[in-house]
Amino acid sequence: MKQWTPQAEQRLSEYLLERARREHLEGEDAAELKDDLRRHVFEEAEKEPAEMIGLMHLETILGGMDAGYRPAPATGPGEPGQAPGSFLVWTLGVVLPVVVLLLEIFTALCGSVLFDPIPTVWHILLVASVPALNAWLLKGAPKAKDVKWKGVAAGVAMMASGFYALLFIPVIHWSLMGLLFVGLGLVPLTPVLAGIASWRISRRAGNSSPSLPRFRKGWRIGAACTLAAICLLEAPATWTRMNLNSAASDGGNEAAVARLRAFHSERTLLKACYEGGRSSDLATDIVGWISVCLRSGVFFSDGGFDRTNDPAKIRDVYFRVTGRPFNSVKPPERGGRALLGLQDPMEQFEFDEHVGGNEVAVRLKHLDLKESRFDGHIDSVSEIGYGEWTMVFHNGASNAQEARCQVRLPDGGRVSRLTLWVNGEPREAAFSTVSKVKAAYKEIAVVQRRDPVLVTMVGPDTVLVQCFPVPAGGDMKIRLGITAPLKEGSWDLPRIVERNFGTFPKLEHSVWLQGDRDFRLMGGKELTSFRDGEGRSLSAALSVSAAMEDGPVVRLDAYESAPLVWCEDRFAASGERYLIREPHTVKTEASGKVVLVIDGSQPIAPFREMIAQAMGGRVVAILADDSARRIDAEGLGKYTFSGGRDNEAALLDAIRVSREEGGAPIVWIHGPQAISVSRTERLSQLLERGSVLPVIHTIEAVPGPNRLAEVMYRSAPQVRGPRLTDAASLKAYLTGLLEGKESAGWTWRRAATADGLVSGEVWDQLARLWAIGAAEAAAGTQVPEEQRSTLAARYQLVTPVSGAVVLETDDQYAEHGLTPTGTDAAPQIPVVPEPSSGLLFLLTTGLALFIRRR
Repeated sequence: MKQWTPQAEQRLSEYLLERARREHLEGEDAAELKDDLRRHVFEEAEKEPAEMIGLMHLETILGGMDAGYRPAPATGPGEPGQAPGSFLVWTLGVVLPVVVLLLEIFTALCGSVLFDPIPTVWHILLVASVPALNAWLLKGAPKAKDVKWKGVAAGVAMMASGFYALLFIPVIHWSLMGLLFVGLGLVPLTPVLAGIASWRISRRAGNSSPSLPRFRKGWRIGAACTLAAICLLEAPATWTRMNLNSAASDGGNEAAVARLRAFHSERTLLKACYEGGRSSDLATDIVGWISVCLRSGVFFSDGGFDRTNDPAKIRDVYFRVTGRPFNSVKPPERGGRALLGLQDPMEQFEFDEHVGGNEVAVRLKHLDLKESRFDGHIDSVSEIGYGEWTMVFHNGASNAQEARCQVRLPDGGRVSRLTLWVNGEPREAAFSTVSKVKAAYKEIAVVQRRDPVLVTMVGPDTVLVQCFPVPAGGDMKIRLGITAPLKEGSWDLPRIVERNFGTFPKLEHSVWLQGDRDFRLMGGKELTSFRDGEGRSLSAALSVSAAMEDGPVVRLDAYESAPLVWCEDRFAASGERYLIREPHTVKTEASGKVVLVIDGSQPIAPFREMIAQAMGGRVVAILADDSARRIDAEGLGKYTFSGGRDNEAALLDAIRVSREEGGAPIVWIHGPQAISVSRTERLSQLLERGSVLPVIHTIEAVPGPNRLAEVMYRSAPQVRGPRLTDAASLKAYLTGLLEGKESAGWTWRRAATADGLVSGEVWDQLARLWAIGAAEAAAGTQVPEEQRSTLAARYQLVTPVSGAVVLETDDQYAEHGLTPTGTDAAPQIPVVPEPSSGLLFLLTTGLALFIRRR
């Protein structure tokens, strides 16, 4: 084959372009003419004796071809000589892609049903490049200095449109059917049509170029760069999906979890947590869609979408990779819309399949905590605090929603009041057995869809709050009353550790506290009470984190253990009307050894040094890093805390070691444990059986849901340890267990009358505190097991054997055999007398005595 000089190649391209213009041809007709002429020129060139074809040889050949040639007459617009299909190409390659892109941005039609085609701004730009570059090429590529740039533009448009066309080919048959119904198939059909149009525009641009080799070179560069950009955009999601499928398989894959801890796409991982359930997104992301298509067969011939992964397992993997519960962060937004600051009308309706269930489950996008207020009273004489937490929820969705949350109560505290506002009027709860209140709630909430709120106990000092329905576009207001003892002069404020709702922007947690002596509010900025009448009070507007992650602590100044106290117990029988509590010293025997279980999760990393400093020779330390292994202070200093570690194996090993050491106490330092327990019965068996039952001291370094504690709290005693603030306090706590210590305890007795009880009368919260211990078989109380739920309900308490529910009407209470608490019987925040009231009383009394003497 003859060699051609660059000048000859350039001249031939110019001649072919000029000849097509003279013939008034465009598109495929122009390309066919150029191919015929190029073939003829090459045949004539092969006849030349020279090995190199230059300009002179080419001009001779072209001159022979043009001999006797007459160009075709020009035609006007719309006449038969006009390039066919130009309007259709403009429509399919430019107009329709722009319309569908805007439609997807503003309505998320595809992103709410199949997959999100534009999850980021980069994807939006990639899709927008197709109509923009096609329009530029159809205009003749104005201001293009080199034909190579036309090729680059054609390659980019062709590769981008081809990629999206391949994504939608599996549902092309659905698109054609949907097109018959109000154009619903337009969105998935457009990328395929745009891909075909881009191919025609690319071919037309190449054929009309003066240098076809340079155009092709530019086309390859554009296509390669676009393919590389797509790979870069989807590589993190691909890596995450591949390892996620392996980690969430039935057998599990620890290596896949380790790879995800090293690198993962947070957006993809979180998106996967909300796929697969009826209450979750039907749509996935691009890589997830490819995976679904591959598993479901060509055109979903295997019978529909195949989502093989269990959502619960995916959520476990999310925790194990990140160290956070999946519902502790905002649910995934449809990326492109979120980045552009647009609301998604398709997301205004959220279906929640967990209504009336036993778990918090998925976070809802349009349900928020609107207001939060806590009022409390601290009584130093009885060493009891009572607080009322009022919460207002707002639902921005187009359908009613259920608000759910887990609330961690003060140490030893229980819910003693529950109120729901119905039509602006407060209604009090009925207390009864757990099964009875749950049945009433499910009947009213799930079936009748009326206005109940339910509180049940799910873990140590932890309750599950459920209220439904929060009306569409409306609010729902509830109030929790909490009774809890002071622990060495301290009282933790309750906090939410898991929730299915967000919070309003700039939400504040309004706190008002009163007491009969000076106290401080610790946590963040320390606040001190001030004189308020005959007592002390404090008011603060705290950040929302005070109600969530790091709840404040109330600490009394100059704390002293209370002497004998008593109250009239209006819930007791007439012969036991007066309840008396007397202090006594409780001595804990030295244990000799302590088994220390250390959570290896990433949230525990900031506490590494203080834990290592507290470890000593008599402390058997077990590191919970998805397994159980012994570790010393030096090894702990070198250990890398990462992800969320399963502590189940380490606790099982700690129970075994405790039994071998004669019942040595177990101290468990942990963060959230938002992972399913795999050996529930094995764990319960070890805790319930044997002559020596282990005692587990829990130290929650970072608050969060704890599935392990929820399983164990009915089987073994759990003691709530101190807050992890410094190494000295932790070491002192461990030393107290090793060497034994003395602590303040109480003994209880009853009397028929108040004879001889001169001083020490306190409020009736003392009776509820006794009932908490009696209902939960605490030391010093003797109540038959079958009577505990009845006793807890009579004293208006939520315990492991009792719950509380508010229903809308009296008829609903009667239908379910429940009796609501009267307003007078519900506990209240006490009113401390004002000095003016006391002064008025003294003046009135003095005046009366003076008049009597006169």
